[in-house]
Amino acid sequence: MTRKNRLVLRLEGPEQNNHHLELSVFVEKTRQFLDLLKSSAKHSGEEGTVFHVVSLSHSSPATIECEPIGKDGMLSFDDFDSIRKNLNLVEGGQTRYLSHPVLFAMEKIAQFNPQKIAWAEIQTISGDTKDERVYKLDDRFRKNLLEARHAEEKVVSTIDGKLEQINIHNNANTFKIYTFFSPVACKFPQELLGEVRRALGAFVSVWGQCSYRPDAAIPYKMDVREMKVLPPGKDLPSLRDLYGIAPDATEDKAPEEFVRELRNQWEKSIQ
Repeated sequence: MTRKNRLVLRLEGPEQNNHHLELSVFVEKTRQFLDLLKSSAKHSGEEGTVFHVVSLSHSSPATIECEPIGKDGMLSFDDFDSIRKNLNLVEGGQTRYLSHPVLFAMEKIAQFNPQKIAWAEIQTISGDTKDERVYKLDDRFRKNLLEARHAEEKVVSTIDGKLEQINIHNNANTFKIYTFFSPVACKFPQELLGEVRRALGAFVSVWGQCSYRPDAAIPYKMDVREMKVLPPGKDLPSLRDLYGIAPDATEDKAPEEFVRELRNQWEKSIQ
């Protein structure tokens, strides 16, 4: 019988608790384990994956064993491979290639109070090759995750999109900009609160310091400095409105040549 792929989280409580875990701690780490599995699945393009609990034990160590099931009800090999690949990137110190959601999920599960958890690890068990790998959530693992943040690039730029999910609880002052590609988490200063409230649900252009993961086209967060609401699409000029507005703009150049020169000048200006 073929052995199925398994994803395993193991946790051991501190000695003063006879190595047992507090229920709240176990629930929190289980949620973080699920967040890690889901973020890796989403990154691999398999958002419909669910994770079945196939084994559960509270004995020292506490163990929860899962297997990924795709939307077709069959075992998902792509999700398993994606999760293992992301863990291998951390182990190998190649964290610059992690997406922000995966990196964030790993940071959360790898952090714990030693007075609550003595040690933790994730194990992957491949059914095809009977290959078992253990990833210890220890100081080395956390150090590699920290290096990932050092690889980020901060650039002052502008992002356009729809403003949603305002949060002002305890002066959080955050919202999300939904771009064509992915949402961007934004933090704004108190003086912009009135503008942000009025812009809820509108398309806006925000300017500020953006944080990018390496090779990412869109930042994952922004510290907003300025914002303006964009006019509704129905108020924007159409191509017919623009026809003939600047008949001599290209002089004697063909349109293709004119656009090519503009692009070359823009590329030189940002180098």
